[in-house]
Amino acid sequence: MKKLTKLLIVFLFTSIIFSCSSNVNIDNFNMIDMGMSKYEVESILGDGDALLETAYEDYSMEVLSWKDGSKVITISFSNDEVAAKVKVGF
Repeated sequence: MKKLTKLLIVFLFTSIIFSCSSNVNIDNFNMIDMGMSKYEVESILGDGDALLETAYEDYSMEVLSWKDGSKVITISFSNDEVAAKVKVGF
């Protein structure tokens, strides 16, 4: 029973640590620079939710969003490079 209790405590502690650590924060937002690739951004923020994707000939545009509660980071990519970034709820 003690072994099960210890395992449960470790599991709960790990769950709390990971649920409190979000990539959607001001430090990560400030790390995003104009011209960064989508790959570089996703290495900082993780996979985003696609809000818009469009392409015409050799031009492409994509808008991705990352959320954590009321905090939202939205980034627009033009030809796979950051063209604009917005934060809300910080």
